[in-house]
Amino acid sequence: MTEFIYLHGFASGPNSNKARAFKKRFEELNLPFNVPDLQEDDFENLTLSRQVELVQAIIDQDTNKSFGLIGSSMGGYLASLIAQTRNSIKALYLMAPGFNFLNRWRKKLDLSNTGESLIPVFHYRYNKEVNLNTFLFRDAETWESLPLDREIPTRIVHGLHDATIDISESRNFVRERPFCRLKELDSDHGLLSCIDWIIEDCLGFFKGQKLL
Repeated sequence: MTEFIYLHGFASGPNSNKARAFKKRFEELNLPFNVPDLQEDDFENLTLSRQVELVQAIIDQDTNKSFGLIGSSMGGYLASLIAQTRNSIKALYLMAPGFNFLNRWRKKLDLSNTGESLIPVFHYRYNKEVNLNTFLFRDAETWESLPLDREIPTRIVHGLHDATIDISESRNFVRERPFCRLKELDSDHGLLSCIDWIIEDCLGFFKGQKLL
């Protein structure tokens, strides 16, 4: 039996437009679908480690299950990290995945100060700026060196007009990993203009991996 876990993006939530669209379609097909709240009502103290541990705990509840992970933006990067740690994860479907997470933030912020501080970040779930502890980036350093090289079937879709995570991140990732496939779409970071096609493509991908 396969359970599908959807990992939402940074400064987003389980009720995002994409998450709700995926949930509706998977439930129509009676497919087990889990959309955890990765920030656990504490966005200010968000870390990659805490999110990884949350998903690992879900996976470890049933050692007889197989899992397919669906990740959006930072959730795509998280899915790749978690897949290195659990063999029960059999395939990944990633939308505009946030590879090179720490380096992209280094370009935006001065992260030379190793201390902790709060920075304002616009949160789409709350439609306002909220505080984020910069410890997130120090924690991210512990994951930066993890090689994402487990040969797990991976399908990536990425918008050509993505102004948040440049499509070159996905191109570079796929170029070095023959077990990954990239589909470039005429869309932006949100990919909502292609969401119906993406969901059916995702289902087709998992079916091709014999997970449906």
